[in-house]
Amino acid sequence: MGTILIIEDEKILRETLAEIIGLNGYKVVQARDGEEGVEVFTETTPDLVLCDINMPKMDGLNVLKVIRQNDELKHTPFVFLSALSSMPDLRLGMNKGADDYLTKPFHYKELLSTISLQLKKSVELKKIGREYSRKNIKDYKVKIKGKTKGFLDSLNRAKTIQNVILPSAQKMDELLPNHFNYFLPKYVISGDFYLVRKFKGITLIAVADCTGHGMPGALISMVCNMSLINALDQFGLTKPAEILTKANDIFLDFMNTNESNISKDGMDICLCSIDSNSNLIRFAGAKRPLYLITKINKFKPVSISNNFSGLIEEEDVLYEIKGNNCSVGSEDPIFEVEEQIFEYNNGDSIYLSSDGYVDQFGGDLDRKFKSKKLKKLLLSIHNKTMSEQKKLLAHEFQSWRGNKEQVDDATIIGIKL
Repeated sequence: MGTILIIEDEKILRETLAEIIGLNGYKVVQARDGEEGVEVFTETTPDLVLCDINMPKMDGLNVLKVIRQNDELKHTPFVFLSALSSMPDLRLGMNKGADDYLTKPFHYKELLSTISLQLKKSVELKKIGREYSRKNIKDYKVKIKGKTKGFLDSLNRAKTIQNVILPSAQKMDELLPNHFNYFLPKYVISGDFYLVRKFKGITLIAVADCTGHGMPGALISMVCNMSLINALDQFGLTKPAEILTKANDIFLDFMNTNESNISKDGMDICLCSIDSNSNLIRFAGAKRPLYLITKINKFKPVSISNNFSGLIEEEDVLYEIKGNNCSVGSEDPIFEVEEQIFEYNNGDSIYLSSDGYVDQFGGDLDRKFKSKKLKKLLLSIHNKTMSEQKKLLAHEFQSWRGNKEQVDDATIIGIKL
C-alpha cells in the first residue's frame, strides 16, 4: 500500500492520524517536529508525507524546502496539514511545491481520499518517468552507437592512411625471407611503426616507438617516419648512427616550424643494417636495444662498446646490445648515438622491439612483463620456426595480460640470419 510519514507536533492528532491510516493498510512512521521529520524522511524514504505547517524547531515550509532539495526523493508527494489561520503560509507552501493540503479539522474520509489520490498520481508520474527514461536511454544508445561507428570508421580510415608508411607483408617477405612480425596496436592505429629498405646488398630494418598511442601516436609516427625516409633518400645516408642523427635534426625542424613543439614528442628506435655480403650488422639505438642470439663463443665484435650483456642457455647465448640513452626528438645540445658493429653467423637470430610487450601489466601479481622475462622467452623459442615463434609470443602476451587492458602498442620483429 505504501509508507506514510506524519510530521505533527500535536501528539493526540499525530497518533489519531497514524491509527486511522494504519487501519487502512498503510505503513505509518511518525515525527514530532520538523527536524525529526527530515531525519525520518531520509531514513525511511516514505511514499507520501503529511506535514503540519506550524511546528517548533523547523516549520513545515522549511521541511518542504529540505525535502525538495533531495534529488532522489524530491518528487515524493507532500501534503500540508493546516489550520485556517495558516492559510497565507499554506499558499506560500503550495507555491514552493506542496502537492495538496488538508484544513484542520478534516474528516477521515477526506484524509484517506487525499492520500489515495496523491499515491495514484505518484505511481503514474513514476511510470511516465520510467518510460521517459527508457526512451532517453534508447535514444542515447542509438546516438552512442552512431558516434561509436563514426569513431571506428574514422580510426579504420586513419589505419588505411597509416598503412602507407608500413611495408606490406609481401614486401617484408621479399626483403626478409625468414622473419616474423608481431605488431599489436593498443587501438586500431599505432604509435609504433617499422621500416625495411634494401640498397646495394644491405638491408635496413627499424622498429620505432613514438610518443603516445592511438591518434596522437599515429600522427607522431607519420612525422618520425618522414624524418627517417628523408635522411635516407634526400641525404643518401646508410649508416644507422648517421641516419638517426639526421632524422633527429629533421624531426626537430619540422616540429619547431611554428615554435610550437612544447610536448617533447619523439621516438625511441632500434635501427640496424644487415650486410649479407660480409655478414656484418651495424646497429644504433635510441633507448631501444637489439637482441642477438648466437652460439657460445661465436659473437664477433668489430666495433662495439661494452654496453651489452649476455644470457646463456646451454650452447646458446642472447646478447642485449643496448642503445644510447636519448630519444629522437631530444632538444639536448648534443644528440649522440653510437654505431655498434659485429659479425653474425648463418643461423643467428636478431630481434627488434618497442617497449609495449615488456611494459604490459598482468600475471598473478599484476606486474610488468619486463625485459628479463622477454629475453628468457626469446632464448627458449629461437630454434623454432619464425611463424611458431610469433604464435608463442602472442600466446604468452595474451596469457600474461589476461583481462587487463593493453597498456601500449607492442611490436617485435624477429629475423633468422
